[in-house]
Amino acid sequence: MSLIDLHCHSTASDGHLTPTELVEHAAAAGVTTMALTDHDTVEGLDEALAAGARSGVQVIPGIELTVQVPHGSMHLLAYLPTTRPEALVERMTRQTELRTERIRMIVDRLAEIGVPVEWDAVRARAAGQMGRPHVAHEMVQAGHVQTVQEAFDRYLADGGPAHVPNAGLEPHDALSLVGAVGGVAVLAHPASLRLPPRHLQSFVQSLAARGLRGIEVHRPEHTAEQRDAYGAIAKRLRLIPSGGSDFHKPDGPFLIGDTGTPPLGHASVELIVTGANLSE
Repeated sequence: MSLIDLHCHSTASDGHLTPTELVEHAAAAGVTTMALTDHDTVEGLDEALAAGARSGVQVIPGIELTVQVPHGSMHLLAYLPTTRPEALVERMTRQTELRTERIRMIVDRLAEIGVPVEWDAVRARAAGQMGRPHVAHEMVQAGHVQTVQEAFDRYLADGGPAHVPNAGLEPHDALSLVGAVGGVAVLAHPASLRLPPRHLQSFVQSLAARGLRGIEVHRPEHTAEQRDAYGAIAKRLRLIPSGGSDFHKPDGPFLIGDTGTPPLGHASVELIVTGANLSE
């Protein structure tokens, strides 16, 4: 059975494989269709599409946008008609500056609470966009924590002593931006919003009214209850039931092509491809 994965990361943001290595890894795992959705950047897309052409993997160009919300955290996946939509690239240039400022503030805050890491080391660790995982790895290297997960649990997670709120787009601004470049917007990992079911549906409905086209239903960490609940929201609001592994590295926690049980089907891919006017 061929696998589909519409949520993957490379070294262009916080993944561990280059775009070429990622596509080759996907091909070896039996993935026939994938999307590269790095955080707030499209820098890896041309390389990924070229690797897909060589490897026989359909690569859908995408991006994962950081969005500001007052509850939990929100990311918006955008599947794009081209690899470098001009309006999106311009906006992401500014977001990159804000992301770098945020990571610098996190490093400064760690120093203030007695858990110092070297700023230059954090920058060197990031091949592309900097993110909290790069700080976490440097914390492990400095001996402050044993694992990356411990770094997040004790210091970097939302509400932690070194947490700095992200400087993402407002939800409706993000949706307008995706719509303006002809993309298809999908809500990533809805559980991260930390909303009770009734409030989640109301929030997603408000997003759908502004152009949201899909919601991640198929993810490896979703329980059967979560999958059914998100699937019901998708059906009720006529959204695409999308999904992906949120792959970052070969040794987990999520393996490429793993979208849970049942896995993501081709029907969702066809709706996304058609919606973004992509060529198969």
